[in-house]
Amino acid sequence: MSLRFVTLSGLLLILFMTASTSYANTTGYDVVTLNNGDIYNGTVAQPRFTLKTDYGVVAIPYARMARLLLGGDGEPDRITTHFGDRFSGALQERELTVLRVLDPTLPVAVEDIREIQFAHRTLRPKIHRTPDIVITQNGDNFSARVISEALMMAGKTGMKLAQPADIQLLDVVSLNEGEDYLAQITGNDGEIVQGRFALPAVTVETRFGSRLEIPFTHLSRLAPRVNHSGKRSRFLSVLRVNPADLIQDGMRDGSLGPYMIALGGGSFSRGDLQGDGDTDEQPPVKIHLEPFAIGIYEVTFREYDQFCDETGRRKPDDQEWGRGSRPVVNVSWEDAKAYTEWLSRRTEQRYRLPTDAEWEYAARAGTHSRYWWGDDAKPYRANCAECSSLWDGEKSAPVGRFPPNPFGLHDTAGNVFEWVEDCWIDNFSEVSADGKPSLQNECGKRVIRGGAWSFPVKEIRSANRWRDFPTRTSDDTGFRVVRELD
Repeated sequence: MSLRFVTLSGLLLILFMTASTSYANTTGYDVVTLNNGDIYNGTVAQPRFTLKTDYGVVAIPYARMARLLLGGDGEPDRITTHFGDRFSGALQERELTVLRVLDPTLPVAVEDIREIQFAHRTLRPKIHRTPDIVITQNGDNFSARVISEALMMAGKTGMKLAQPADIQLLDVVSLNEGEDYLAQITGNDGEIVQGRFALPAVTVETRFGSRLEIPFTHLSRLAPRVNHSGKRSRFLSVLRVNPADLIQDGMRDGSLGPYMIALGGGSFSRGDLQGDGDTDEQPPVKIHLEPFAIGIYEVTFREYDQFCDETGRRKPDDQEWGRGSRPVVNVSWEDAKAYTEWLSRRTEQRYRLPTDAEWEYAARAGTHSRYWWGDDAKPYRANCAECSSLWDGEKSAPVGRFPPNPFGLHDTAGNVFEWVEDCWIDNFSEVSADGKPSLQNECGKRVIRGGAWSFPVKEIRSANRWRDFPTRTSDDTGFRVVRELD
């Protein structure tokens, strides 16, 4: 097998409007599921659905609806469109009518509905130009067009006026239980500025023509000029990966698995002669690996929660930081293994945790330096206790908020530690040259890799290794997955 290495120039931005929000409906009819378990097929006679969100009212044409999930017990109603847009709020319609072929027309009160999955329709309602992507603190994720002409930020070095055309990314972290925020602008020239804006909100227009005022306290990320209006792009944005190297397996229910990048394998030097003073990274050993695919991101709460919903497994605590696109934490090595086994069954492919050698190979991404970007710690490259990020020393960041390494992988340095397959060994003096884990009858501790939001910058080096008990959980430890290639 011959597979190319994957190299990204610039920022790879994959926004989470995919995996868990793709729903198959091949019947040609809408499927209405009631709270009592009754299911009806037909056509919902409603020209548009109106959702009152925290930042305005969104009206979505019937032909663009993919799923409506009615909330309960204080949970919001949620709409997913066929474009992948996700909105949450309060549905304003109180009764819907289902047209059925052989049965009488069925009026249904909204409070009796659990969810509706909508068939694709050929109607073509007007779609507005929406080149920008908006992600909110509550997990809404949609395409829009920024209306605000200029954003004035007060930072540590003074005032800065930023035009949307000059912004590559705008990230926001919530402070004081949502009462305050800190924002970061990444300019097209690479300059990064942190601070707060003079105006309280940014104005955007959705692809359906709804104008929204989004307070900066509600905003999580704004990515200008990354969506191709009028195309179902899955919001891959400025992804520059050869399609042959990008893998996303479908599941039985029509949803999609994690984004994976296929790596060609080969030889590299594992370990670090200097390290951080310990011997667990020594001596450096030349390793040769076969091709494999590895997750672009750490597994998220959204992905892991889907596994919990289907298996009845207890959902891990999110520390009140938020779920969605944050990396799942408070999972043990055994939990991570169970997820890979479930994912293998759902996709009929072979998923597992990376080996220690595979993880370091992927994190180094062809580099020989202490970090994938060089030998010196640089600000804004990762989330750690002293990395100058918005989340430093406080909590995890949503995945993908930092530049990718040369292989296109995000967050291999910092954010959360990642479980790997191997038992802990004190040094590399007897490791196999093929990088396979050493076989042990008993495994008291497993290896974790990559450093975390709570650890100093020296601990996020590509060669750094740490360990933990396989049954233990922590708010700074998650995982990413590997898919085997035939």
